[in-house]
Amino acid sequence: MEPERCTVIILAGGRSTRLGRDKASAMLEGRTLLQRAVDATSPLADAYVIVTAKGQALPEIDSEVLVHTVEDAYTDTGALGGIYTGLLALGDSPGAALVVACDMPLLQPSLLRELLRLAPSHDAVVPMRDGLPEPLCAVYTAACAEPARRLLERGAYKVAGLLDEVDALRVPEGEWRLLDPDGHSFLNINREDDLDLARSLITQRTKRG
Repeated sequence: MEPERCTVIILAGGRSTRLGRDKASAMLEGRTLLQRAVDATSPLADAYVIVTAKGQALPEIDSEVLVHTVEDAYTDTGALGGIYTGLLALGDSPGAALVVACDMPLLQPSLLRELLRLAPSHDAVVPMRDGLPEPLCAVYTAACAEPARRLLERGAYKVAGLLDEVDALRVPEGEWRLLDPDGHSFLNINREDDLDLARSLITQRTKRG
């Protein structure tokens, strides 16, 4: 059964120190990285929450559904602060939210759809790769908000800590690779070399048709 559409939370407020410029606005094959995240998740989105750094200016976004932009509630706390801020913006909304980072240009919709399918009866659904979670291509519910806040208040900023505090379904590598064999969904852009690699992979995919 196809999962229902959900709110998609896109984390766009990373520091970008290694890339040297704002990741959300960085261009890849004619589209910003932020727009690529929107496009990859649009089949599953009934609304977007874009989490930004304080004062960050986003590029224009083309979306058929509502886009709500919020500033990170906890600055300099990494992904956990962004996840908490996005979940906070959901309020008391039931159901799961898909969380992705804006610098993951090769997200595979089939994998995202499977994560959502697995979400009922869990607080979070997170793929595991090489024994570690991929927390920025994952599903979270509002039940994760309060545990995340407690961790942030304690200065514990690792998302892995949140997963230990909630009912998190960890998806084994053998399962998600059936939908994304090469793990392209988890490629994130930190340097110019990463942009070059993503560009090459997109070209290969285009040639294969």
